[in-house]
Amino acid sequence: MEKISNFFLKIKNNPDYRTLVENFASLSLLQIANYVFPIITFPYLVRILGVERFGLLSFAQALIAYFTLITNYGFYLTGIQQVSVKRDDKVEAGRVFSQIMGAKVFLMAQCFVILTILVYFVPRFRSQWLLYYIVFGSVVVEAFTPYWFFRGIEKMKFITILTLISKILYTVSIFVFVKSASDFLKVPLLSVISTLLVAVFGVWLIYKNLGYKFVLPGFKEICFQLKDGLSIFLSQVAINLYTTSNTVILGFLTSDLYVGYYTAAQKLVMIVLGFIGLVQQTVYPYANRLVAQSRENAMRFFRKLTVGMFVVGLSLSLFLFISAPVLVRVILGDKYLASISVVRILSFFPLIVGLSNVFGILIMLPYGYKKEFMIILWGASVINIVLAFILVPFLKHKGTALSALITEVYVTLAVFLFLQRKDIKIFCIRGLSKSKYDFSGRF
Repeated sequence: MEKISNFFLKIKNNPDYRTLVENFASLSLLQIANYVFPIITFPYLVRILGVERFGLLSFAQALIAYFTLITNYGFYLTGIQQVSVKRDDKVEAGRVFSQIMGAKVFLMAQCFVILTILVYFVPRFRSQWLLYYIVFGSVVVEAFTPYWFFRGIEKMKFITILTLISKILYTVSIFVFVKSASDFLKVPLLSVISTLLVAVFGVWLIYKNLGYKFVLPGFKEICFQLKDGLSIFLSQVAINLYTTSNTVILGFLTSDLYVGYYTAAQKLVMIVLGFIGLVQQTVYPYANRLVAQSRENAMRFFRKLTVGMFVVGLSLSLFLFISAPVLVRVILGDKYLASISVVRILSFFPLIVGLSNVFGILIMLPYGYKKEFMIILWGASVINIVLAFILVPFLKHKGTALSALITEVYVTLAVFLFLQRKDIKIFCIRGLSKSKYDFSGRF
């Protein structure tokens, strides 16, 4: 009891720890919402839309995800980095916000032109042109979404409140307006409307409630932000090539039916994997500040975090693997029994992705190894694409899952070995030189 009391007393007396705990609590509530609302709508949609309509919608979302990626650029990390060190300066932080928003709108406009060209010249896209333009609304939402700014100033409660409002609006509207497979266009439309309204309200909160000053960004300032985020953007492109692109490749090589099997299983796994993202989002701003202040304290923190992530990730992975048949039957329905094997293959993601997030995003990026991280991810992309084209023709949806799993294992091993070579050792490995950040004692 005394140790527990001392632990809570330490948190109470340390502003950084207190902020970290408050932010984690806010994002935990958000993650609970991310569990609850998809569990409500996801089973309903996969049954109402059917496998092929669900596959068609998933394919469109995977294609438009490229444009979302371009619009998001690398700002969700570089923006957080810049704002986190200027959060108390309303003018400077507001200037960063204005520059990044200007850059996102500029990129969104270019994406709209590219989509129009695709719809006009590619028959597959032209036959469903309205679907692609509606789903493109998510790119518009991305351009105006200020969640990265709230993370940078470590005001996670605003993200939680805004996201909860958005999810409630979307969930209610799905049950009110989507009644049959012919209503599949309403699904992305309702998502865009609910999220855009909340995103615009978030911008208003930053300006009116929090008092940050907006300015009209110049072209040079926009170019600066594009240059600053380039390495992260290229890293995200690489990640996209072995995540979202798997759905696109599967769609081109097979049919909407197999896309439906794969994406249904993938979304089921992503619900569980969301907890891993919660930890990354909470810790990332703090990790940047901690590395800047004391690398020794940072390594102690990262070592503890790695152990915790291993335990949590392993537990989640075992849960997914063992309960895959039950989860598929209960949540997806009997029409999706072919998704069970995909869930089991992807069930290793919580363990593998959790560790790679710690080694890559939470350690390599704050230590300044953006370019090296990008190179690792591009190598992973090449591996994934080659594997996908080899495995998908024979194994269909299961081949896509296998290529994704092998790629994630490669990324985790690559970032871990890179840190070892740089003497940033989370764990000591016999035969390698002793790290100057080696903390082999108790913690």
